[in-house]
Amino acid sequence: MNPDATLADTGRGTGRGGRVDRSAPGVARAFVRLSKVTVYQHFFPWALAVALLDGAALDRSGAVLALALFLVASAAIVACTSAVDDIVGYRNGSDAANYREGDLGRDIRRKPLLSGAITEREARLFAAATGALTLLAGLGGFAALGWDVPAESILVFLAVAACAVQYSGGFRFSFRTGGSETMLGLSTAGGLIFPYVALARGWSPAAVLEALIMGLWLVMVISYSNVNDKEGDAAVGRKTLAVVSGPKVFKTAMVLFFVADVGLLAGWALLPSVPWWGVLTLLPAVALHAAQLRYGVAQENWLKARLCGFVAYDLGFLGLLVPTLFIA
Repeated sequence: MNPDATLADTGRGTGRGGRVDRSAPGVARAFVRLSKVTVYQHFFPWALAVALLDGAALDRSGAVLALALFLVASAAIVACTSAVDDIVGYRNGSDAANYREGDLGRDIRRKPLLSGAITEREARLFAAATGALTLLAGLGGFAALGWDVPAESILVFLAVAACAVQYSGGFRFSFRTGGSETMLGLSTAGGLIFPYVALARGWSPAAVLEALIMGLWLVMVISYSNVNDKEGDAAVGRKTLAVVSGPKVFKTAMVLFFVADVGLLAGWALLPSVPWWGVLTLLPAVALHAAQLRYGVAQENWLKARLCGFVAYDLGFLGLLVPTLFIA
């Protein structure tokens, strides 16, 4: 995903205290940091997909194994995408330009290529291995269901796997205008859609709306975060919304994101299957997104706005999850 960490002037740092731990446990920890799988928010879409499934879908032969394999595939997609992104950021200097130890409480150890905890060759091997694991686990999940799944669930999975990895590498979506935000939003939405459609054997308005909401919420977090990395991203040609738009256009986009967010939430809350009290569980997220507008658009305190977005993402997930468990 989009880099959330940077180092000052050099292309290669040393970790805290100037030491690099190259022991087996140290390298293992570095790979975990490279993978970003400890960022639990990546798995919110999968959790909502499970919550949306009814008893008949969960009772299908192979359903539990399929869900477990889909979770592994989702983690592998995150790991492969993050590894490729870090490799590209390391090579073009954008991570070195953006990352300053201590900035935003960031720890250089979260960028193991910069800290020297792992080598570029090791990172490339890790990206290849997690890419292979993505396909094996994902296709294994469909096989566990006897391939008795709608074709679109397989296509969405393959699209998410292929496109997410090309966020920075390959087609390099984040280096194309609008590509960063579009790819992050759609990949997040797809992470809910493919497991749900595979097990439910169909689509539902609730699943589509929740997928779009989660995708938009992530874009609302990343967009504010990218303001802090604007200069470093621009220097290497990464065309995020913060880079390609002027202040007025960017602020207008943030307002439109908020309006779209409220519209999607209203549409979801009005679904006949959603309990009447479902709208109440979403009020904290709406309030935080309103605060995000205040801090970012009105006051240009982008870091505080970014924090509001992160907290809103967590509370919003819970606000969707609880009533989703009661959807018939």
